[in-house]
Amino acid sequence: MSESLAYEISELWRYPVKSMAGEQVESIALDVDGVVGDRRWAVRDLGTGKVASAKKPRPFGGLLHWTASTADDGSVMVESPDRDSWVAGDPALDDALSAALERPVAMATVEIGREESYDSEWPEIPGTALSDVEMELPVAMMTERASFVDLAAVHLVVEDSVAHLSGLMGADVSIRRFRPTALLRSSGETAPGFADLAWVDRTATLGDVGLHVSGPAPRCVMTTIPQGDLGAQREVLQTLAEHARHDTGMGVFACLGTYAEVTAPGTVRLGDRFTLTG
Repeated sequence: MSESLAYEISELWRYPVKSMAGEQVESIALDVDGVVGDRRWAVRDLGTGKVASAKKPRPFGGLLHWTASTADDGSVMVESPDRDSWVAGDPALDDALSAALERPVAMATVEIGREESYDSEWPEIPGTALSDVEMELPVAMMTERASFVDLAAVHLVVEDSVAHLSGLMGADVSIRRFRPTALLRSSGETAPGFADLAWVDRTATLGDVGLHVSGPAPRCVMTTIPQGDLGAQREVLQTLAEHARHDTGMGVFACLGTYAEVTAPGTVRLGDRFTLTG
């Protein structure tokens, strides 16, 4: 695939609460801290003080069955798998989450600059840096501590890469497993593969927003476990480990998608173009 090939935004997503299903939107505002309203809330394990992440499927994988969305007044609404709903910050929501997760938890808003961490579980993934291990990881590892993102402020996924993965597996793989900020559709014919693995330390534009593309996104157990109407799909990580390994500078990981930081804030909309500029 030629790197001069432009892409357009086919989907935009925001995830108001870490590890919960997010909302598909027509536009998002991007500032230097990433997507406005994205992962400004998380569930806190009151026993450990750590942030709850579905990267630790036992006991927090069930959070992926909950959905968070943004109301017109900016408040965050949380819906349970049974379609009950609450406003984030309502003590009744903390009670419902605690009952569902079978441990005391409470919703928490981000405190800018505060160091946060979460527990993670990595299944056996041959040839990768983290295989068959459990470890504590910091929140916002590569960006400002202004949200509960894992690594970077913006996450881009190319439709062609997901289609190539689906072809390798012989089964459809939903984009929802990868929780992108923006899904990118190529504007011309492309060759099968994971061309975005080569997007390392590049400048780009997304609409009128400037980005620094840092490199491929390491994938974790969250891509494989049930969420919403999606069942388990354990082959995702194994296939990426075989066909899309990349040395991120922190080790070799199974990758899909690309991480980026915002260098020039603005608003992006469906249909806007993404172009690598340098």
